[in-house]
Amino acid sequence: MTPKEIKILDKEIQYLCEQQDRVKAIREYTNINPGYNFLKEVETIESLYKSVLEHRKHDKSMYFSCATSGWYVVYLRDKKTYKKGEKFRIKIFHTFVWTDNLD
Repeated sequence: MTPKEIKILDKEIQYLCEQQDRVKAIREYTNINPGYNFLKEVETIESLYKSVLEHRKHDKSMYFSCATSGWYVVYLRDKKTYKKGEKFRIKIFHTFVWTDNLD
């Protein structure tokens, strides 16, 4: 990962740190992975983030997304093909609208 990508990820993890009680309450209320702790949340975010960064290199698109366990990562760029150092926007959401829960 580039320094810019690491900075974005660190910012999102910091936000999670500040909001972890809220995320835990949502998990308990919805009963979707209520046993997740802070480290599991971070692991999930990092995995999705790395997955989106990898997909952008191989697929032609301006929009990439990946979701699991209540986390949704969106990667947006201006051109369809990957170029090292390209400008992009990435958003990480905690939402149960897009989830792969099979319950």
